[in-house]
Amino acid sequence: MELSIAASVPANVRAVMQALERAEHRGYLVGGCLRDLLLGKVPHDFDLTTDATPAEMVEIFSDFRVIPTGLKHGTLTVLSDGQPVEVTTHRVDGEYRDSRRPESVCFTRRLADDLSRRDFTVNAMAWSEATGLVDLFGGQEDLRRGVIRAVGDPVARFTEDALRILRAFRFAAQLDFEIEESTLLGARDTREGLTRISAERVFSEITRLLTSTAAVRGINALFAAQCEKQVFSDTVLCLEGIEALQALPANAALRLAFLLREQSADAAEKLCRRLRASNAFTDEVTGVLRALGEGLPDDLYAARRFVSTFWQSWQGALTLRRAMGDDIEQTQLLCKRVAKNGTAIAIRALAVSGKELQDATGVRPDQTGVLLSRLQDLCWQEPSRNKKSVLMELASEICQREKGFL
Repeated sequence: MELSIAASVPANVRAVMQALERAEHRGYLVGGCLRDLLLGKVPHDFDLTTDATPAEMVEIFSDFRVIPTGLKHGTLTVLSDGQPVEVTTHRVDGEYRDSRRPESVCFTRRLADDLSRRDFTVNAMAWSEATGLVDLFGGQEDLRRGVIRAVGDPVARFTEDALRILRAFRFAAQLDFEIEESTLLGARDTREGLTRISAERVFSEITRLLTSTAAVRGINALFAAQCEKQVFSDTVLCLEGIEALQALPANAALRLAFLLREQSADAAEKLCRRLRASNAFTDEVTGVLRALGEGLPDDLYAARRFVSTFWQSWQGALTLRRAMGDDIEQTQLLCKRVAKNGTAIAIRALAVSGKELQDATGVRPDQTGVLLSRLQDLCWQEPSRNKKSVLMELASEICQREKGFL
């Protein structure tokens, strides 16, 4: 294992560690990058912890370009061969008062002090080529067993930083690990701390959970710890047949829509706004739910109407329908056909505009949209009608035949 870690450390990271060694300090791989290396995965980024103080680091890395990412908290980003490596001084956190960040940090020369403040055993190991693997809390064994376990007392860890509760669920989902019983109970007992975490951070953790390879495990753990109200408020998620969620594409909006499929689009929008989701994400969730509420098209006319009305959402809705056990093969063929051949005509694609209709027929401005929708429906029935002369004639007939347009 030691040899495989050493062989897996990129040259740019090794250069940072060697700079610390030359200055008679030590740099250790720590956190997620080391966890991933031990699991045989390629880390997305590399973090180091060191016994060098921030002032000493500035001097040690004088030959590198550095970014003082969080110097007062002991963190420098060192650009080595153009790639960022985050280096942080060993530290001990002060008192937590907001369930999120310590009021102060104290720097220390002791690696053990730094590892003791971390969240979970699988993230509380350190490695350097000189010392090998430092594992004070059984993280390597927990990796082998597939377990998420808090460092020390779970209640203390979650009371310090309530976001760790959501991180536990997310790691369970990302790694497909089980949350150890006392850690899960600690999350349950401290769950009210989640109400003090910003909505943006909650949303970030939930979307990362939802797109994970074992998302169902993470969602089930969240409910087992009774944290659903703190995360989703009064919005009720549907867990029936939740195993089908794993077969969906790793799209957070689509998977959330699956869990909200028994809720109205308005209720889903309210939840997304509460979580500070982007407009695009919110529109995707609500669009899929609205499309999901429609019957499955069974002929070309219905398919044109469906695809045009739910242009951004129809594919996601059909994907959910399949996950729910519906036979959507014929519907999908119809919808793909009308989407490809352009016969799912949108109002903006009609051969006449509202202004042209007003000038030619005298239709009232407040009824122009209604008339355009009628013409659109006629074009869904027969796409060849989408010609200006034909539409003008049809519009005139409608206005003359029916009251209220003029």
